[in-house]
Amino acid sequence: MVRMKRDAGRIRIWRSDALAGVELLRASGTQHHFPKHFHDAYAIHLHERGTMAFQYGQPQVALKPGNINVLAPGVVHMCLPAGEQALHYRCLFVSPAFLQYAVLDPGATRLPQFERLLCPGDVELFQSLGSAHRCLETEDDALEAETLLTSGLAALASYSGQRQARVKAGSEPRHVTIIREFLDANYDRRIALADLARLVGLNPVYLVRSFRSSVGLPPHTYQRQLRLSRARQMLRSGTPPAEVAGMVGFADQSHLSRLFKQTTGVTPTDYAKGL
Repeated sequence: MVRMKRDAGRIRIWRSDALAGVELLRASGTQHHFPKHFHDAYAIHLHERGTMAFQYGQPQVALKPGNINVLAPGVVHMCLPAGEQALHYRCLFVSPAFLQYAVLDPGATRLPQFERLLCPGDVELFQSLGSAHRCLETEDDALEAETLLTSGLAALASYSGQRQARVKAGSEPRHVTIIREFLDANYDRRIALADLARLVGLNPVYLVRSFRSSVGLPPHTYQRQLRLSRARQMLRSGTPPAEVAGMVGFADQSHLSRLFKQTTGVTPTDYAKGL
């Protein structure tokens, strides 16, 4: 039997007191394997050391030092070390509301197309966003931190405007939209596949295949990710970790803790301590 190596690295997630709507992650010497998941915020990955295999479709992307990778909320992806070397990277999780505040002129509503964006070698942009992250980590000067971050996000928005290869929004089949919206509204309920099949009048096997093809996850995994996303929101609002599991639909706290660490790299308790 092959034994998985224990990850001796460290992943820290926290929120800055200076900026509402911004969450930060720093990974130091980790080899954590993140399974397929999605975020409820824009995820901006700044890769510092090692090579990470990043997959959100085909083909797989290899992130190397100096690379920036940006994903919009809801984009399903998976990431893991591409070799034996431990990984070092920083992430900014920026809410749509904060991004709108940072990059749009007053009265404008259309955000940049950040659904999937890879910036492979923009040194100035990498340094700008990295400086913002480090400033938010030390929290020495809130004004400087916000200035660096908003400037970096504006530069990223300008970069995204130069590269327009995107998946059309709203292109998924109608039955997939109906199921996704039903799961969004009932993430905390026990739902049988037969219930979903009756909802849209389709064969269960075809339903799962079609949903996975459009969304990137089968229905049960999509629902699990909704629960984990809601758990993060509740932890941010101060709900004790011991109470969150049952409120979002998990059988018990150990079930939540195991899946939460698998997806974020930290336990619910450690996540709450960083808020």
